[in-house]
Amino acid sequence: MWKELEYYKEYQNKLRAYVGKDKANEILSEALYLMSLGTNDFLENYYLSPKRQSQFTIQQYEDFLIGLAENFIRELYSLGVQKISLTGLPPMGCLPLERTINILGQNKCVKKYSNVVLEFNGTLNDVVKRLIKELPGLRLLFADAYKILDQIIKKPSLYGFDVVGKACCSTGKFQLSYLCNELSPFTCSDANKYVFWDAFHPTEKTNHIIVNSFLDKLLAYFRGLLSSKNNMMAFFIYLFGFRFCPYSVI
Repeated sequence: MWKELEYYKEYQNKLRAYVGKDKANEILSEALYLMSLGTNDFLENYYLSPKRQSQFTIQQYEDFLIGLAENFIRELYSLGVQKISLTGLPPMGCLPLERTINILGQNKCVKKYSNVVLEFNGTLNDVVKRLIKELPGLRLLFADAYKILDQIIKKPSLYGFDVVGKACCSTGKFQLSYLCNELSPFTCSDANKYVFWDAFHPTEKTNHIIVNSFLDKLLAYFRGLLSSKNNMMAFFIYLFGFRFCPYSVI
C-alpha cells in the first residue's frame, strides 16, 4: 500500500515543478480525494485464501484493514490532503459471482458476507468521526454505497432493472474484465436492464444511480470548502489497487 503513497509524492513533486510550489499546494489542498477499499481484500485475499484465514479471524482481518485505512488517511493528511470521501464495502455477498458459487444457499446472497459488510462499514464510519476530531482541518466523509446498491438489488424494478441475479456479460455467472466484450458469447443486448455488467461490477446505469444517490451529500459537505477560483478536482485513490486521475466536478 505504501507504494501508492510514493506515487502520490512523486505526483506532488511533478506538479510543483510544473506550476510552482504555491500554486501546487493550493491545488493539492483543495482537491477532493475519493477512496474506496475492502471488496477485493475480503473476497479475493481472505475468503479464497486458506493461508490468510489461518492467520486471521474475520474480526482480526477487519481490524487489520481498518488500521491500514486509518494509517493511509493519516499519511495523506501529513502530505497536505484535507478533503477525503471514503467509501466502504458494497453488498458483496450479492455479487453474481458470489451467488453463483453459493450453491448450497440456492444461489441467493451470501448472508455471512452481508454481516461482515455491515460491521466493517460501521467501524469505518466510527474511524471517520474520530479522525475528524483528531486532525485539525481534515474534512472526511463516509460515503455509504451499500444502502443504495442493496435497495437496487432487493427492488430492481423500482430502478428500471429486470435482472439482478446474473450479469449482462456472457453467461452472467463467472466472466470478468477482459472476458467481457462484444465478442463474448451470450452477452445481453441491453445492459440497462441488468444491475451488473459482469460477475463482479455494476453496469454503467447502476453506477450512475449510486453516484447520484450521494453526490448531493458530497457537494453539500465539500462545496463551501472549495475555492471559487478553481475547479474542484478529485483524485481517485483506491487502496490496494491504486488509481490516480484528475476529475473535474464543478
